[in-house]
This record gives sequence, structure tokens and C-alpha cells, in this order.
Amino acid sequence: MTVNRAVLLQRGLSTLILWAAVLYLIFSGSKAGSMLLVAASGLMAQWEFYHLQEEKKLRVFKKWGVVCGLVLYLACWYLFIQAPQHAAMIDGVEQVLFVALTTGVLVRLVLFPEPMATPIVTVALTLFGFFYVPFLFSFLARLAFWPGGSYQSSFILLYLLAVTKFCDAGAYAVGSFFGSHKMIPRISPGKTWEGFVGGLATSVLASVLLAKFKPFGGLPGLTLLDAVWLGILLSLASVVGDLAESVVKRDAHIKDSGHFIPGIGGALDLIDSLLFTAPVFYFYVRFVLGL
Repeated sequence: MTVNRAVLLQRGLSTLILWAAVLYLIFSGSKAGSMLLVAASGLMAQWEFYHLQEEKKLRVFKKWGVVCGLVLYLACWYLFIQAPQHAAMIDGVEQVLFVALTTGVLVRLVLFPEPMATPIVTVALTLFGFFYVPFLFSFLARLAFWPGGSYQSSFILLYLLAVTKFCDAGAYAVGSFFGSHKMIPRISPGKTWEGFVGGLATSVLASVLLAKFKPFGGLPGLTLLDAVWLGILLSLASVVGDLAESVVKRDAHIKDSGHFIPGIGGALDLIDSLLFTAPVFYFYVRFVLGL
């Protein structure tokens, strides 16, 4: 497989810069900065998703969907940072937003008729854009501000980001240099089984190392066996997230969701795997580790 060294270098430099920013926020303990990063990247990714639909000449209620996403992130900021004693209310806020979003798009169709060939597609895409990005990405906020204390939440955030992104990096590096067997070419021609194995291996390795050396004190109840299982589960979730975005981009006939991150693409390209690994890790920590 031919390796595009220029793209590989750009991707590497962008990854180093992004990791430097994320690690600074984690080690500085800046909750407001962390929430701002989550909200900004999530809203940009949601906007990119809606823009991709418009590129296909489909209509979406982009502003209303993004407003609901913004409200969800503001609720996370208030409930997780300003009033953590009421953090459990986030589930109720999400339910209110589900109703408001659904009702809003349907009321707009009824009261403000606009010429569109597929109104139900407009409703479905607007709703899906919210569920796909803000809702799934809000699990990252839940993990970043885990109620067990700042050190525990810092470990959780570092663990999730490291295992997920090492999977991405391992898959890309191994696939670029050694990939020859296509994984699912009809969805993503560039992904190979060699890259999949490389991503799985680096994910498990990062998971085990973090569980063993326990930065920020680690996570109570996280054994090396848990680390192996989490490395496997999160790498699989990362691949599913990456392939899911590939379906979205292939449907729109584009390579990247955006172009402002050299070697990576847009915000949706950046967080696609986290949209799936964050919920998986959240449910594992809550229901398996019992925290």
C-alpha cells in the first residue's frame, strides 16, 4: 500500500498539537476549559453533519438542531460544574430536549410550509443530527466531570481519550504501511484488516499501561482484566464510530467532513470514534465497575 508521507506528517503534527491542548486542560484541572472544548467540537461536528446533508441538496432545520445541541451542553456545564448535586437531572433535560426538538421541527412543517420535496426526510435528518452528535457526545461530558472527584474524573477522561486515539493512530499507522487486505471497501476503501489489528493491539496496550501505572490515582475496581476487556470493547466501538462516519461521508460523496485540521479533516472526523467509545466506557464504569 502506498503511504502518503505528507498526509502522515500533517496528521502526526495535528495530533501532537491537539493532544498538547487536551493534556493541558486535564493536568490544569480546568473544568470550564474542558467543557468549552467538548461543546465547541461537538457543535462544529453537528454543524458539519447538517452541512453534508445540504451538500446533497437535502433540507435540514440546521439552526434549531444546533440550538438544542447548545442547550444540552449548557445543561451539562451547569449540572456537572455549577450544581453537581443536581447532576442526575441531566437525564430529564435530555428528555425535554428530545420532545422540544421533535415538536419544534414538526410544528415548523405545519405552521410554516416551505417548498421541499421530502419533508419527512428533513425531520429525520434534523433529529438524527442531534442524536448522532450532541446526545452521544454528551457522554464525554458525563465522564469528564465524574462525581468521584477531580483526580478520578481526570483519569477517566485521560483513559478514554488515550485508548480511543491510540486505536485510531495504531490503525492508521499499521494500515498505511502494511495494509493490503481491504476491510469494508464499499464503505471505506482505505481501511484494512491489518489496520484493524494494529488499532486493537495499541488500544489494549494503552489500556493495560494506564490501568497498571494509575495516573491520577487510577480508577477504583479497574483490574488488568478489565483493562484488556475495555481495550477490546473501546477499539471495536472506535472502529464502528469511524465506519459510521464513513457511511455519512460516502453518502455525501466527500472524503472529509471539513478541512480546518490538517491531515485529519473536520470536527466530525476528529470525534467520530469518541461518539461511540464514550457511551460504551460510561456504561462500563457505571454498571460493571459499579461507580
